[in-house]
Amino acid sequence: MKKILNKILDIFIVIFANISGFILSLMNDKIFFYNVKLLGFIFKALDKRRGKDCLNNLNFAYNGTLDYLTKNKILNKCYDNFAFVILNAIRLLYMNKGKYIKKFKVYNEYLIEELIKNGNFIFITAHYGDWEGTARYVAYKHKEIKLSVVGRLTQFSSINSLMEKSRQKFGSFFLDKKGVSRNLIKLLSDKKNIIGLVIDQNISDNEGIWVKMFDKDVTHTPIASILARKYNIPIVFAYMKLSNDYSKYYLHFEKICDAIITQDYKDDIKTMTQLQADFTEKIIREKNEEWFWFHKRFKAKYNEIYKYF
Repeated sequence: MKKILNKILDIFIVIFANISGFILSLMNDKIFFYNVKLLGFIFKALDKRRGKDCLNNLNFAYNGTLDYLTKNKILNKCYDNFAFVILNAIRLLYMNKGKYIKKFKVYNEYLIEELIKNGNFIFITAHYGDWEGTARYVAYKHKEIKLSVVGRLTQFSSINSLMEKSRQKFGSFFLDKKGVSRNLIKLLSDKKNIIGLVIDQNISDNEGIWVKMFDKDVTHTPIASILARKYNIPIVFAYMKLSNDYSKYYLHFEKICDAIITQDYKDDIKTMTQLQADFTEKIIREKNEEWFWFHKRFKAKYNEIYKYF
């Protein structure tokens, strides 16, 4: 029965997403903005758990120093940004690619251009602003490379298919996180292949390594560091800030480090991974309302902050 219900829901999602995407693609930025705000409001009204996680993360990360109005502003923006990521993905199924790319203002793109000439690099990002947009831009503007982004599939095949279709429209590809290691090694044997990773979520301590973030102990994926060291390639961070009305996207590229290769393998991996965590914290502090505070980022060691009675 559950499989049948999921199948019916999949069909409904596909129909609804395509109809909605087509309608959204016809809207100007102002009307689209109101749709984002409406969906963000609905999310906030219906999804109380994520709201609690967000506020607990803010209290914990900032040691209770943020006032109520500031936290509520960040919370509302998180819901709105989440709504934007979803609505933007489905409208891009039908929106003209050139029209979309014109919305970007890009900083330090020369870094990408130089690295492409020299071969592979690791492309990392965080759940910040519209993280999907970073890969869309790079894949569309730099067709001489093949960008493959590692991530998690959802339980709904329809959503996975729609997201993949949206990505492929701009030239990027998706790799399921499960069992991806062998694929990454194979891909990086060709210098035209670039690997994209989202590196800011909590993971189990047997998969990650411990680093500091907001002066707290957190787990962090070491995959980017391991690949950088193995292939002696640099790590580049891409992140995108959004204008208040979601009509402009400010995409930044920053080089985190070249591969660190010494006689101490574990220390090399630790150092590079900490640099990634440090940079993630830096951009969050610059504009903290852009980060996806809904994730249980501190769960590995401080799970008690997410327990509700």
